[in-house]
Amino acid sequence: MRGGKGSFHKAVLRLRFLPALLLPPLVLTGCWDRLEVNDVAFVLATATDLEQGKIRATVQIALPSSLGGAGSEGGGGGTSGNKTYLMLSETAPTPYQANQLMQSTLSRTLNFSHRRVTILGEDFAKAGIGQFLDIFGRYPQNRLTTYIVLSRGPGYKLLGVDAPIEQSPSEMIRELTKSAMKDPVCVQSLVNTLLTEGIDLAIPVMETKESAPKRVGEGQSLVKLSGLGVFRNNRLVGYLNSEQGQMALMAMGQALNPKVTLKLDEKYPEESVTVVLTQNRAKLRPHLQGSDISFDIEVKARGLVLEDTTHQNLQFTMMADLEKRCNEYITEAIQEVVQEAVRKHRADIFGLGVAFNNKYPAEWKKIHDRWHEKLPEVEVRVHSEIRLESNGEVINSLGIKEERLENE
Repeated sequence: MRGGKGSFHKAVLRLRFLPALLLPPLVLTGCWDRLEVNDVAFVLATATDLEQGKIRATVQIALPSSLGGAGSEGGGGGTSGNKTYLMLSETAPTPYQANQLMQSTLSRTLNFSHRRVTILGEDFAKAGIGQFLDIFGRYPQNRLTTYIVLSRGPGYKLLGVDAPIEQSPSEMIRELTKSAMKDPVCVQSLVNTLLTEGIDLAIPVMETKESAPKRVGEGQSLVKLSGLGVFRNNRLVGYLNSEQGQMALMAMGQALNPKVTLKLDEKYPEESVTVVLTQNRAKLRPHLQGSDISFDIEVKARGLVLEDTTHQNLQFTMMADLEKRCNEYITEAIQEVVQEAVRKHRADIFGLGVAFNNKYPAEWKKIHDRWHEKLPEVEVRVHSEIRLESNGEVINSLGIKEERLENE
């Protein structure tokens, strides 16, 4: 009996260890759905355009065999001249269907998880970007941090520039986007803006540009920033040029070291002082008097003299006068761009509706569905407080002799 009982206990112990022996083979079955890197086509950037009623989707795909250091064979900006990317483009009724058509011509699987920038073509943006957002929200490979820019004309043209200083045009566009504003527009911020009542989109605009005029030499095509695209709801309704866009970003608290050029003396119209502004901040204050709605936009910044080509001696009273003129210029310029956006385009890129809703939620409920129609009636006052703290490393213009300087 004792021997039989001992055998029974040994058998039980064996059964207890049986799951430990069987489970590892079950969970370590390998990556049955793995996709080798050699079978993947990594998308660097995309462009979405509207062409004859259909969507034209364009992708820029990295060519790993051509990615090398500058000057190496196949490297970006290298001496070989080989491109480090492949361009594909197809048209279809929807963006997804266009992507599928491109996939049918590739031996590798398109992968969008490394996409860093996407471009909205002008015609597509004017027609509405709702269908663009649908695929971005549903497809898990799409990164919420992907930068979004607007193109003057077809978006695919931006992806086809030479971009000799970077590995690919997508990298050049990405770096320019980062320099356009403090918080560049990305998929996440774009979706949040479109889903929020009382604020409209303002997206940086880019266009192609030759690196040098023909009379100077053989140039190469580049990309340049050229202002902001103004949206109402999800449609592009107008543009702000580079100077207007800079002032609009100041009112939004999004300007990144904006520069302002001022004329100080009518006797010397060719002379000017350029000021760079730092620590730009903006505050929005809504007011309600009866049925009249108004806002105060308060802009604050510090600055220093970047360039001086005048006869003025900035060491004395002219520094205070320069500061005064700078405040007047910025106040007037922002006031004009606010009127341009609010009255002409009926677009609320400054978030006036959001600020009004936060302070007067009951009143907002009464007007939120007709806010864009009411916008032109809204009064917006602009106030600036610019402090010029330095005139740079030198006091006066190096191009003006000391005896010609005017101290008063």
